Amino acid sequence: MALLLIATGGTISLQADGPGAPRYEGRELLALVEPATSGHEVVVEDVGSRRSGDVTLADMRELAALVAARSAEVSGIVITHGTDTLEEVAYALALQAQPTVPVVLTGAMRRASHPGFDGVANLGAAFAAAGCDELAGCGPVVVLNDEIHAARWVAKVHTTSVAAFSSPGAGPIGRITEGRVEPLAQPPAGDHLGLPDALDKRVELVWGTAGGDGRLIEAAAAEADGLVIAGFGGGRLSAAMADAAVAAVARLPVVIASRCGAGSTQRSSYHGHGSETQLLAEGLIGAGQLHPLKARLRLAVALALGLDPVEHFDNRTRQESTQE
Repeated sequence: MALLLIATGGTISLQADGPGAPRYEGRELLALVEPATSGHEVVVEDVGSRRSGDVTLADMRELAALVAARSAEVSGIVITHGTDTLEEVAYALALQAQPTVPVVLTGAMRRASHPGFDGVANLGAAFAAAGCDELAGCGPVVVLNDEIHAARWVAKVHTTSVAAFSSPGAGPIGRITEGRVEPLAQPPAGDHLGLPDALDKRVELVWGTAGGDGRLIEAAAAEADGLVIAGFGGGRLSAAMADAAVAAVARLPVVIASRCGAGSTQRSSYHGHGSETQLLAEGLIGAGQLHPLKARLRLAVALALGLDPVEHFDNRTRQESTQE
């Protein structure tokens, strides 16, 4: 069966700088990595070229539907995308699509007109990953700089480096060496929830800050269907923000995540006003090890599917609580 290249734009498609600069279409990108695809038929599908910062939840839902539909027709899928929101798109696919073939997202940190254009190496590595049957059970993965990252963990951690992507607290699940996949670690448990008819629930993300007074939480809770708060440390807030968060629980589901970028939210390490113990007792939902950006997506998909976030938000946290 053939491999599928879905081209969505991003820096990897930019041939030069400036508005109106020529772009690579999917076929032109494929021509740049022809040696890496030898022995494979590749089908190309161009699905737009908007900036990745303009990608909406609805766009993510449509991409997930496309991946789900086409995965039965091909042996692997490569998606080129802008890096600014690549980690969110990858996790949105993990939540909504459950393909039976490898699905690999990649991009570039440098334009083709810049010295050291990394798009060719990244795309070649992505095709190597897409041709590896062992990655089929890992869910969507991100491949850049010869590293393979699981959608749940991957994050953009540098603004300009070609090694901009990492998996804080976890590390890559594999590497590409001499055009082949070398596994390093077991991928995380599946994140799939399902493909909603529409991904149209409004979920806001508010960052916990020193001295935060809670007004942003109040404003978000008045308009949103769900709320994620990136708290301090293991999921704590200032007293004022805690009061606003607890008040918001009466109207909508509120998830407390950690702004740290690695590690899990806690349940009982600290006590008192604004502690994780108080917030969870008052009805907030712990995000576990999910980054706030990923927690927002998981809550949005769960709400769109009509699922109870308490039961379906973080299965590992719920199982751990049951065992205690």
